Amino acid sequence: MNDSLSTLYPFEDTPLFEPAKYRAALLSLALIGAVLWPIQQNWRKNPRDNFPLSYYPMFNAKREAVERFYYVLGRDEQGKRYQIPYRMIGEGGNNQVRRQLRKIINEGRAPALAQSVAKKVARNQNEPWSRIVTVQVCRGKYAVDDFFHGQKEPVSETITGSSPVERRRR
Repeated sequence: MNDSLSTLYPFEDTPLFEPAKYRAALLSLALIGAVLWPIQQNWRKNPRDNFPLSYYPMFNAKREAVERFYYVLGRDEQGKRYQIPYRMIGEGGNNQVRRQLRKIINEGRAPALAQSVAKKVARNQNEPWSRIVTVQVCRGKYAVDDFFHGQKEPVSETITGSSPVERRRR
C-alpha cells in the first residue's frame, strides 16, 4: 500500500529549486534587468546613450522640422525627377555613399560627380534611365513630416552640379 502512495505523489522528495534552476532564474532576472536598465535615461535631464545598453534616442529625439539632404537626380525632357540610386553614385552602402556625397558637394566637386553619374546613366538602356537627359547633384531642404505624408517636393533646392547625359547614336 505504501508503494502505491509513492506513485501518487512523485514530487514529494524533489526540492523546490535545484541549483541549476536557481542559476537559470538568476541569469534570467539579470538579463531582464540589463535590458530594462536604460529606461531610466528617459527621465534624466541630460540622458546618455551607451552601447550596448541603449535607450534608443534615435526614436525619441527631437527632430528639426526641416532637414537638409544631399542627393543626385535625373531629369527627363519634361523635367520629371528621378532619384538616382546610390549604387550609381559611389562605392559602398547607402549611408557611406550619402556621406561621400555630402563631402563631394561641400568640397565643390559636384560638377565632376554629375559628369561621372551621367556617363553611368548613359550606359543604362533600361527604363526610366533611358529617358534621363540631365543629371543634377543637389542639396535640398525637406519638411520631414510633410515628406512622409506625401509631399515629396523640397522646400528649397540648390543644384551644385549638373551634366547632360550624352548617349551614342546608333
